[in-house]
Amino acid sequence: MRNKESFHMPLIGSLWPVLLLLGLSGCFPGYVRLTLLSDANTNEGRPLRVLVRSVSEEQQRTESHASVSALVVSPDATVLRSVIIDPGTNRTRILWIKHDKEKSLGLYFLYTTPAASWKMLVPPLLPWRMLIPLGRAGVRPGEVRECRRLL
Repeated sequence: MRNKESFHMPLIGSLWPVLLLLGLSGCFPGYVRLTLLSDANTNEGRPLRVLVRSVSEEQQRTESHASVSALVVSPDATVLRSVIIDPGTNRTRILWIKHDKEKSLGLYFLYTTPAASWKMLVPPLLPWRMLIPLGRAGVRPGEVRECRRLL
């Protein structure tokens, strides 16, 4: 009689190419892949805090930089991820964010001297992946790229 481990190994062995393909394509159901691109001038050469939250459009629109900054120290239930981006020459940081497909994602870039593009709202249905270039004092909105589902 076979043990459970040897019974499941052929199944896992046959699925690894599919899982690898999904991972390379940036497509894991229920997740969004955010790729943050920084350079030496991002946040004037200083580390940049990024918050990813599950928020409504109204909430995201009315929040101030100070109120969002307070969530770094005392995060609430809406904070899905908090990371620090170190500026440098063509640095890339990839985040996999588990999300509820019915809710919007709020992306907050807490620059030292923020410009108008310090926050972004990604409405449902969320894309598979996003490429977000980070500038000196804000996101470079004209260069943001996303790949959305066809269905």
